[in-house]
Amino acid sequence: MNDPQRKEMRMTEKRHIIMIVDDEPLNLKLLSGLLRDDYTLIAANSGKKALKIIHSGKIPDLILLDIMMPEIDGYEVCRALKDNEKTKDIPIIFISAMNEADDEEKGLSYGAVDYIRKPFVPSIVRARVNTHLRLSDSLSELKRLYKYALESNPLTGLPGNNAIMMRVNTALSNKEPVCVLYLDLDNFKAYNDKYGFAMGDKIILFTAELLSQQMETVSKSFLAHIGGDDFFALIPSDDYVNFVENFIREFDNQVKQFYSFEDIRKGKIVSINRSGEKQEFPIITISIACVDLKETSYTRYLEVNDACTALKKLAKQQGGSSYFSDRRR
Repeated sequence: MNDPQRKEMRMTEKRHIIMIVDDEPLNLKLLSGLLRDDYTLIAANSGKKALKIIHSGKIPDLILLDIMMPEIDGYEVCRALKDNEKTKDIPIIFISAMNEADDEEKGLSYGAVDYIRKPFVPSIVRARVNTHLRLSDSLSELKRLYKYALESNPLTGLPGNNAIMMRVNTALSNKEPVCVLYLDLDNFKAYNDKYGFAMGDKIILFTAELLSQQMETVSKSFLAHIGGDDFFALIPSDDYVNFVENFIREFDNQVKQFYSFEDIRKGKIVSINRSGEKQEFPIITISIACVDLKETSYTRYLEVNDACTALKKLAKQQGGSSYFSDRRR
């Protein structure tokens, strides 16, 4: 790979931030020279200054930390960072001229991930920095996936309410031109009461799978399961009308597969209403509330949520599968 290609790759990849902490100017210069082409660097010539920089909000992805420094040594800096919830996961590599095994053991016992002895071997420094950044990124991704799994709906595996709130807040903060969709099945309880929960679960899964299939052709989309028969989706503003209309058409055509031939012929079922009485209910349809963030002035998740709830009621009043949009400023 030639130098222009390598430079282009660095520009497109995430550029990690590395803090170098050493009271010796020569060491700061040497390490900066080794790493500046591949990383964004923050230099601190004392432990006290390093903590001040980090507590101001400039949190690095990895720290190269000298041990022997005046005022606050590397061990105390490491301890302070590991005791702080916001900084405890930053990988710290000690750099030191102290070459005894006990020194290395002590450093690792404080929570450091590695120990590099002076004088530096450039290839070793680069390799260990790269390795620990990769490990840190992998651990962060595993934590994200674990949290995602805990919050996912157990039936559909789709993200739940916390993910929805975070995604909407991100869209609001970034002023993304996207439309929020709140989808709710109509007459689902009556279906459950007649056909049973196992068949009801099949309709929930069918709805999730159909939404996923339809969203494969839409870029920058997001799908989640609020719970029960309620779903959430985020669609680019320019695409949501076509998406909703196509989805409704496919839903109405395919949902009939979950009914008996006789019920499909009649176009309705007989089930028990909330008063315990027999009542006729139509085939399941879907109501969709559409809140186009591009055309509205909402700034908080709760405002969007309230708008979705109100619009869903209006959509249900229209009868059959339908959608209702809010594009008011």
